[in-house]
Amino acid sequence: MLFRVTLLWLALCGVVLAQGTSPFIGGVWSGNVTPTSATVATRLTATALRARLVVSVNPTLVPATYSSFVTTSATSGNAVKFTVQGLKPDTDYHYGVEVAGVVRSEAESRGRFRTFPLGRGSFKIAFGSCGDYRHPEQSAFDAILRERPLLFIHMGDLHYSDTNSTNPDDYRANYDQVLGHLNQGAMYRAMPVAYMWDDHDYCGNDADSTAIGRDTARSVYRERVPHYPIGSAGGTIAQAFSIGRVRVIMTDLRSGSSPTATRESASKSRLGTGQKAWFKQELINARDSGFPLVLWVNPDPWIAPAEVGSDTWGGHATERVEIANFIRDNRISNVVMLSGDMHGLAFDDGTNSDYATGGGAPLTVLHAAALSSDGSVKGGPYSGGALPGAKQYGVLEVYDNGGPSVACRFLGIRVGEGPKLTHIFSSSAYAASSDQALVNISTLAKVTSPEDALVSGFVISGSTNRNVLVRAVGPTLVSFGVGDAMKQPQLAVYRGEDLVAANTGWALDADHRAVDGAAVRLTAAFDRAGAFRLIDEASRDAALSLSLSPGAYTVRVKSGDGSPGSTLLEVYDLP
Repeated sequence: MLFRVTLLWLALCGVVLAQGTSPFIGGVWSGNVTPTSATVATRLTATALRARLVVSVNPTLVPATYSSFVTTSATSGNAVKFTVQGLKPDTDYHYGVEVAGVVRSEAESRGRFRTFPLGRGSFKIAFGSCGDYRHPEQSAFDAILRERPLLFIHMGDLHYSDTNSTNPDDYRANYDQVLGHLNQGAMYRAMPVAYMWDDHDYCGNDADSTAIGRDTARSVYRERVPHYPIGSAGGTIAQAFSIGRVRVIMTDLRSGSSPTATRESASKSRLGTGQKAWFKQELINARDSGFPLVLWVNPDPWIAPAEVGSDTWGGHATERVEIANFIRDNRISNVVMLSGDMHGLAFDDGTNSDYATGGGAPLTVLHAAALSSDGSVKGGPYSGGALPGAKQYGVLEVYDNGGPSVACRFLGIRVGEGPKLTHIFSSSAYAASSDQALVNISTLAKVTSPEDALVSGFVISGSTNRNVLVRAVGPTLVSFGVGDAMKQPQLAVYRGEDLVAANTGWALDADHRAVDGAAVRLTAAFDRAGAFRLIDEASRDAALSLSLSPGAYTVRVKSGDGSPGSTLLEVYDLP
């Protein structure tokens, strides 16, 4: 009996010793997620440790799928990456790390992710920038964790260490601090991350390709971040990937950039020659593959006055025009930009973002920051915002029913106050013609009384008639989470004081009876314009498909039943 007790005691000690002191520095985080695979990265405390990833649909990690074994090495600072294959699309997974034959149980060794949809799929992502682990205010990370997004896109300033060194351990320590932080580490373990740096987490304030730490920062990023495959982009960390039918292109605006103080010329570049060629090809590939939406993760403000020395795209104004011209000339009309750096929330619907020569490249721009830093405004103007502040982040909801377009809702959120900005828009794989005069004028506003009206205007230029789609969306907004959607928007189009057309109930007549063929005809127009479809033929959303002669027009939306509510006014040029 004593012998058996001694063996049991020794076995229990072995378990305790096996778990013992944590072998992790910082913690785990996941990325490089696809419909069937994912990558997890971490750093261990010693060399020659043999480890592998354990993945399961159950938090107990049973039954399990395993990655290949990896052995730590001093050359990489004992950083390891595990990639697991053969997973099911659109499925929640839990993971842990087995080290030296023991599946570790520490919180910093356990995480979860969801694989991406294969083809059509609706989803939610969160995005933000400008958060430091040293700041006392960390509630944005807790709030994002509660959002349970499919992916968190970090657009730079992961920390504010401003390291500019040729010693890899200096950069490794920065990642350790972030991933080992109580709030931030918990968030990064709870969802996959796609991370692109900005200046403070690269080589310091306003750093560019001349930084002495450039190559070291690039090298440690590759070993420490669970990134997507890095493209042939001039040595930068640019990368691209897909979420369902959405293509995401992430550009590195730091390690390939010319100094902002350089005089403007065709050779001055924010991207660098190699990355710019890669970026243009990615845009063409996305267009030709029929992605309805292309998200360009562009960490710094696009909208800003041209100014040598400005740490925005205004400091590289010549290249900005070149990129805008490329987008227009190649009939790419579905690029939506995600940006940070400015410590505020903002969006632009294309009103201020078109830098193509003579126009033709209006881009939807979505800004979301700061996660923890003090608020400030940078760049602009914007059609919504800017709202400076800390504890802020963005959410983008994508609704994909498999048609030629996807519907999107942007929420600019401040912790404790909820959404401060909302922008609803559509995006389509349709390539705009070079002479298209109007693309998706979109305004979301609340009509507060029977006398109140939402008013907007547009101009038909040229000398020939144009086909135009005008909509006032109310009831369908409920499916986008708008709780105060207008029940019965009343839409009217005027030329001067003359009424051109009016509608209440997009597929109904004045007596609220279905009009033969109206739903089919208008739905076809929605698809051609790249607008999301309305919920059903009986809804009281309003829509008009019109052929208009050149001139100035006014659109007015009122509440048909007099009750207050929010409505989305849209005007599209129909191809």
